[in-house]
Amino acid sequence: MRRHPRALSAAIALIAGTIALPALPTTASAEAAAGPYVLQVENMSLTNFATETVNHTAYNNPVETITYARGAAGQTSTARSTFAGTAGTYDLITRYNGKTQGGVSYRLTVNSVQVDSWNGNSRYGADYTDARNVDNRTSSKVSLKPGDVIELTAVGSTDVPRVDRITIQQYVGAPTSPLTINSPNAALNDGFAWGRDRALGMTFYQGNPLMGHEPEWWRLKDATHQTVQPGYWGAYLQRESYYNRDISHQSDGAHVIGLDNETLSMFRTFAADADDPGQNGWPLWAHSSTGAMYYIDQTGFRELPSPFNLMAKAFKQYQWTGNAAWINDPALSAYYDSTMNQFLTSHEVRWDDANPANEQPVAKKQNGEYTATFFEFPNENLTSAADALGFQYQSMLAYSQILKIRGDQAGSTKWADRAQRVRNHFESQWFDSANNRYVRGKDANGTGYSSWGHEASFLMLLNGLGDHGQRTSNYLDFIAANDDNLNVEATSYLPEMYYQYNRSGEGWSWLKKLMKDKDTYPEISFLAVSNTVDGMMGVQPDAPNHKVATVSRLTSETPWVELDHLKVGDNDLKLKHVGTTGSVLTNNSGSTVNWEAQFYGTHSTISVNGTAYPAQTKSLYGQTVSYVTVPVNAGATVTAAAGNAVVDTTAPSTPSGLATANLTDASVDLSWNASTDNVGLTNYQVLRNGTVIGTTTGTTFTANGLSGATGYTFTVKAVDTTGNVSAASNAAAVTTLPTPKTVNLSDLAWASYQNSFGTPRKDTSIDGAPIKLQGTTYPKGIGTHANSTITYNLGGGYTRFQSDTGVDDEITSTGSVRFEVWGDGVKLYESPYTLGPNNQTQSVNVDVTGVNTLVLKALDGGDSINSDHADWAGAKLTVKASAPVNASDLAWTSAQADFGTVQKDRSIDGNPLKINGTTYPKGIGTHANSTITYNLNRGYTRFQADTGVDDEVSSYATVKFEVWGDGVKLYESPSVHTPTTPVQPVDVNVTGVNTLTLKVTDGGNGINSDHADWAGAKFLQ
Repeated sequence: MRRHPRALSAAIALIAGTIALPALPTTASAEAAAGPYVLQVENMSLTNFATETVNHTAYNNPVETITYARGAAGQTSTARSTFAGTAGTYDLITRYNGKTQGGVSYRLTVNSVQVDSWNGNSRYGADYTDARNVDNRTSSKVSLKPGDVIELTAVGSTDVPRVDRITIQQYVGAPTSPLTINSPNAALNDGFAWGRDRALGMTFYQGNPLMGHEPEWWRLKDATHQTVQPGYWGAYLQRESYYNRDISHQSDGAHVIGLDNETLSMFRTFAADADDPGQNGWPLWAHSSTGAMYYIDQTGFRELPSPFNLMAKAFKQYQWTGNAAWINDPALSAYYDSTMNQFLTSHEVRWDDANPANEQPVAKKQNGEYTATFFEFPNENLTSAADALGFQYQSMLAYSQILKIRGDQAGSTKWADRAQRVRNHFESQWFDSANNRYVRGKDANGTGYSSWGHEASFLMLLNGLGDHGQRTSNYLDFIAANDDNLNVEATSYLPEMYYQYNRSGEGWSWLKKLMKDKDTYPEISFLAVSNTVDGMMGVQPDAPNHKVATVSRLTSETPWVELDHLKVGDNDLKLKHVGTTGSVLTNNSGSTVNWEAQFYGTHSTISVNGTAYPAQTKSLYGQTVSYVTVPVNAGATVTAAAGNAVVDTTAPSTPSGLATANLTDASVDLSWNASTDNVGLTNYQVLRNGTVIGTTTGTTFTANGLSGATGYTFTVKAVDTTGNVSAASNAAAVTTLPTPKTVNLSDLAWASYQNSFGTPRKDTSIDGAPIKLQGTTYPKGIGTHANSTITYNLGGGYTRFQSDTGVDDEITSTGSVRFEVWGDGVKLYESPYTLGPNNQTQSVNVDVTGVNTLVLKALDGGDSINSDHADWAGAKLTVKASAPVNASDLAWTSAQADFGTVQKDRSIDGNPLKINGTTYPKGIGTHANSTITYNLNRGYTRFQADTGVDDEVSSYATVKFEVWGDGVKLYESPSVHTPTTPVQPVDVNVTGVNTLTLKVTDGGNGINSDHADWAGAKFLQ
């Protein structure tokens, strides 16, 4: 597309906010490596599209001028181009105008095979000239190779399609994570995997289909933020952005699935906001994926807990990763100092370390700030809130540790003391004795409120405020009595809070709900992961000190859980809890890690690998835990058990005698001999090519969903009641049978037909309505009328004929029909009885192996032909599996050359086919200009050949090769061939093609010596 600079935009091609691209020609050159390529739609081959230039504005400001291909309302508009780039897997990003009232339907195909379809609906702007209506559609993971035909179809009954461009960029896909979970609880396994994979899909990766839908006016007006930054969604899906509250809360989950770089980038961006003019220490509430200030919230949305929350979670990332950038990065370091000093001071905090009684340690909301709490709709005008004070407390503890790392021991002690005084102040000044619960907030007059107030009523406990005794226990009961009416974001904090206080039943109840509901709000997927790791598994990281602590918070619903590939600093760990008294830690890789194995309760000893050691005790949020600390070297596994508990670590015996039976193109039956175990077996895992595909309690299993003509290797492992897994059984290797290919009969041309009424119809009834039998609609089939005879020339190329038969539902009475199938004059099938409108549909499935002529008859049932509307519904043929067919072994419909006679298996001069020294026994030799036509009758899927100038000429020759299918160019040589040009392979999809045409054209200097070879030319079925 042509881009004209406007007042607010540079002349760039911005693709889904990720890549600035130059304009490229309609057929992208293969010399451009693996893209990206841009197909400017108005330069493609167009039908019912015209060119239209639109001057886009937003809020009456000029933004961008785009030249569209403008379709026609009420018509089908198409744009077609041949791909000539590098073969590979791509994302195709269609940029179009989304301002339509009734909607426009779009369909994207490659070689007539649909790869995507969507509906463009009305967007934000007033009319199509508003830049807010520009939208993008990403069609992911599309395979392309030179010669493939890309076609975009747009249909709107009353609306006008407008399409800007199609960008073809290399497919990247979402990041992946090795983190896995294993347990006997299917809800946990499924919910954790969902959360992990969905969270990874929330990253701002190239080609993410979620991206590119935001209004573009605010992107284009900010020339300094044109490149997507490392990050992930932290907002509603329709907002391509991240909010500091969301990202702070998502950061733990982000770490364990490997998004450390993204998290650090976003935290740096927020930290850098604080010293911007007018920010007064506040990070912005939200940023776009490009790092720009998010246009909806801009600078004014400020909730008092957020700066403290951001700081506390930043330090938690240091504990997870050990990355010194979390301490030393200039923007982050300055943010920590300003938050604990200028920001607290500007929010009325006064310290008096010599006389703490004179202090005012609680940050207060100032004029112009939105709320003192994360609950955005408080009934009172609170100036201070318990949840903000909790986050302030955590940020002060973090700052104490940061100063210690910097070497400022005195400062560290001072801020630790101040944090303790904040907690003491909360305990003495924020408790409502009359109602026996904590105060959630205070107004400017100092009036406290202890009624239920959503986040303000419980996030302070999540952050460690409270007496961690009876008051806390009572207050947790108060929360539990009121937590059912929270929104989903607030709910996502509950599992961690309940787990933290060892109320594991309530923690699992809320975590299970999050996992079951699978809410689309991005935060939920991250919390499904982190609430499992931090909450259920009780992981407490301390990567800078090469240490990790764990405590089991399992319930009876989940007797054991194993996490594998959990990253803490440079360590890759496997952690398993068995009940609440046994844990196993494996250090998969990394340096020695010091494991603090914790168990709730007071235990005199904890056994480590079977040896009892004296246990120490401490308080964890008011709950007593017993623990030992043990070093775990790389590659080592350590088992810890509380008191007299015994952890079963003995794996079952290895299953034996794995055998296969009943192999098909899509399935195989497996059987094996049973394993034994010292405690008891739970099930067997069935693995296909090393990946678990299912479990069973018995010793047989049917592996379904296989691909035809494909090799697979199966093994089986036994699992016992504590999750110990046996070694793999013997391997059983199979290669599935080839998958039969089917062809819809209505897609083939019949040889002849005879009908007593009307003309047989393809894919509709005889009256032109959808084919329908007994309430079932069939998209494909033949609609006819008795008496009818339809003949097909099969040529022995098929093995089965299948169809449903009956009187079409458009007839409700009087119709009566009998169906017959004949092959080469032999009756292969006859209806068991005469079919009427109310008779059950009859299915036909007959062997037509070797049949050359197939005849389908629909005959009158004996009461005249009145209303005998007969359907061959869903009629199809199974193609006979065969080797590739050489083009020279088929009869062409026509063959013409401007010199000589087209030759089979010989050059145009009658010599063996030879290109660049390679001799080909099969192929076609011809001479420019040449046209060769085949009638494929939709019987093949690919055409392949090596093309070039035959070695019998050494000079002058210049030719180009083209492949056409049903009038559409499927391939064209990327450059002119000469006698010294390397062989150019052709591999074209011809699925659904009836008429194939091979053309050789003169290279531009006359036809002298233009000896051209389609060497090794063949068709694949």
